[in-house]
Amino acid sequence: MSKEPSALGRAVRAAVAEELTRIGYQPSRAGFLDRIEIFATELTLWGSKLNLTAAPDNPAEVAFHVIDSLAPLILAQKGARGGLADAFASGMHVLDLGSGAGFPGLILAGASDADFVLLEARRKRASFLNATAAGMGLTNVRVESSRTDSITLKPVYDVVTARAFAEPEIVFKTAAVALRPGSLFLFYASPSQRPAIEAACVAGFEPPAFHEYEIPRGKTRIAHTLAVARRR
Repeated sequence: MSKEPSALGRAVRAAVAEELTRIGYQPSRAGFLDRIEIFATELTLWGSKLNLTAAPDNPAEVAFHVIDSLAPLILAQKGARGGLADAFASGMHVLDLGSGAGFPGLILAGASDADFVLLEARRKRASFLNATAAGMGLTNVRVESSRTDSITLKPVYDVVTARAFAEPEIVFKTAAVALRPGSLFLFYASPSQRPAIEAACVAGFEPPAFHEYEIPRGKTRIAHTLAVARRR
């Protein structure tokens, strides 16, 4: 039998806390684990109805997505270069493309002081994001439920993030419209996507930096890549 949402929230919190302790990462914003527990509880309540993620009632699977979402902050704390150290500082304006279940937008917003706009065209998912952001006490989040092809993105953002949004060619074109010169695009990817990413960022971006990392997923470890490209 599936766990009650509140029990699942506690289980996700414990799994995330265990992994963060293992890798030595400490979120700079106080109360992060409290917000993750609320997030996981809401994900369970909404997840089965909206198909937000493959296994909303599996604590290990939800924890995997949470840890992956934190990759830029974890890498920055470990000394990764390329602008990551200040990407989510207070006063920074971040656009998350296709926020869906809140990965990475809600998670990054819960761990940092930057201001976030979560772009999600599907109305019911946008409702989930709004409700969950409120439950997490995230005053640094605004949800935009228009489609990218029906709104005018302006180059006003310091950072754009995308995870499981679209193929690199499409994602980089969208990010280029939203980023001001000199700002950063952070693309969560698999190592096999590296050639496509290098080809996609030729126009409008400096050559990307690739940060490799691994995340536990059950009994295995999954290799992922964070591509960081600066807008020309």
